[in-house]
Amino acid sequence: MLFNALFIALLLTCQSYAYAGNTDSPYFKGGKIDAFYDRKDNGDFQINSILWTPVFKGGHGVQISETGGQDINYFGGFARPLLARPDLGDLILGAQEVLQGDSKQTEVQGEYRLPSGLGFGGGFVDRNLSDQDIKFAKISYRNEWQSVKYIVSTQWQSFQGQDYPGGYIALFNKQLMGTWGSDGEQWRSTFGYVAPDQGSNKLRPALEVFYVDNTIGQINGSKDLMVTGSLSFRKGFLGHESRLGRAMGPTGVEFSNPLGYLNPNFNRRLTAWEVGELLNFRFIHKTLPNAGREETLETAVYPGQLLGIDSLVSAVFVGVGVTSPNPGQNGVSGLLGYHKRIENIESSVRVQHDFDRDDTSLFFSLIHWL
Repeated sequence: MLFNALFIALLLTCQSYAYAGNTDSPYFKGGKIDAFYDRKDNGDFQINSILWTPVFKGGHGVQISETGGQDINYFGGFARPLLARPDLGDLILGAQEVLQGDSKQTEVQGEYRLPSGLGFGGGFVDRNLSDQDIKFAKISYRNEWQSVKYIVSTQWQSFQGQDYPGGYIALFNKQLMGTWGSDGEQWRSTFGYVAPDQGSNKLRPALEVFYVDNTIGQINGSKDLMVTGSLSFRKGFLGHESRLGRAMGPTGVEFSNPLGYLNPNFNRRLTAWEVGELLNFRFIHKTLPNAGREETLETAVYPGQLLGIDSLVSAVFVGVGVTSPNPGQNGVSGLLGYHKRIENIESSVRVQHDFDRDDTSLFFSLIHWL
């Protein structure tokens, strides 16, 4: 089923490629080929690769364990085959799969939107060794009033044989965004701010407060708060387009930042030094079902940029992280790295060492912008 869905989506997408003609086309421009490698001293490492264009977003990854655990393979993609024919509306088709030993998890999603903004969608998650299968259907409407865009959706979700009603609302303009809603198993809310763009060498603060409460459904999960900010946002994680996917949840079927139920997936979460320039930070607070807590604070500073140095030195960042517990005690880590885009190539290298656990991680990322 997964491969058939992806094959059909790719065939439909080829229609848009035919209209594209070359890589200067808007159907390719702004896209990227993204690959990264992340390894920790404990022997576990992850390799992830992504193709990200206006008409197709997908990829593959593997988490390899050298400590006796089972490797995890994950792959999938989302296609937007009607991008070249806006008069026919908008169609988003997505499928993902996670394989670990004998366990296989499959997810399929889709939504069609009329040119008027009215949309109809749904999907399912099938887990072969678990009864935690999911089905959902939704009706949405999106439009714009003066300078404010809005999305309203209502949905039905079936989880472990029980039906849940739900829905989401999002309001946003160029600077501010607010979202709120529930799918029956969780509450999800987001606040985002992006300052006006004054030019490449000017400050552009951006902030996001993201909260998910997983305690309301059959499975008593965690309560998660993530606050991310930058003094000099340019594009990506803190932008409204990217925020919309995680803000509307797995049932949102948002192509700009496709989000599903399965974890891990090809759509990686950006790290603190990648969300902007000059100075970036991220704070994560997790309240566990047993009333325990986990907290992480990450910061990354570009000293050369703060000093106005316009050279390769401006691409060097330093930072510190604090994790509590780590486990059982607070942990402090330091990081040093390089992140820069030269023409169409963007690269990142980061070495981070946890002093309390004596654990070092190495991250390398390479992006080719199309």
